[in-house]
Amino acid sequence: MIRIVGPAIATSIQDQGRYGSRMQGFGRSGAMDTASLRATNRAAGAAAGAAGIEFGPGLLVVEITAPGGTIAFGGAFRSGAPWWQTIEAEPGDRFELGSPAEGMWSYLALGGGVDAPIVMGSRSASVREGIGSWLAPGAVLGAGHDHVEPQPVVAPPMSGDVRVYGGLSGEFTVGNRVDRMGYQLEGGSVAGGRADLLSEPLVPGCIQVPPDGRPIVLMAEGPTVGGYTVGGVVHSEDLRLVAQGQPGNRIRLVAAGS
Repeated sequence: MIRIVGPAIATSIQDQGRYGSRMQGFGRSGAMDTASLRATNRAAGAAAGAAGIEFGPGLLVVEITAPGGTIAFGGAFRSGAPWWQTIEAEPGDRFELGSPAEGMWSYLALGGGVDAPIVMGSRSASVREGIGSWLAPGAVLGAGHDHVEPQPVVAPPMSGDVRVYGGLSGEFTVGNRVDRMGYQLEGGSVAGGRADLLSEPLVPGCIQVPPDGRPIVLMAEGPTVGGYTVGGVVHSEDLRLVAQGQPGNRIRLVAAGS
């Protein structure tokens, strides 16, 4: 078991997401960087799709409270613990992890996965939708039963070109308005979109263009419908690269297939 002594920003339990519920208005949720969570799970000795602990910028402090488990850290690198490695955790072990120099979202995986209630097929928290909550100081989490043999992993990249379907491309800067719902991009030369369109279905990766011309990339907890102009859709494998962009970082959108 592990105790959250001090959470970072947006510390929560996430897995690969909640599918099949958009008709009822529930978003996908799940990890902002699904590839990093899968890899961290493998290093810890959990099934690739198991739930882990996701945490954003700021200091995370955790303590091990029970013997006999393995853990691993992955995603955006932070000092204070081995990264992308299997750790044999012992009671009393304490890890203090500051904000990453590169990237936004990091992961803590437990051998067997993090145990949490399954709601509509997923253990992921979606606070806006009333499913689960942000992890608070003192929260104690146990391991589940999705045990596998820990494996060496290759760290997924934290940056790179982002493939887009639908025509929107160019160089942008990640703005200051970023969260699990969406990332606003700045710069570039994008004509302002419309805000009076009939609402249409949306998925994570859709790029909405409001009238001010600053695109918004919808993320894991983005809305299921919307009425802004949609200028393109980020390739599902590259949405994690947007998610790992810190405010001020450059993002290059390229046409998929180019």
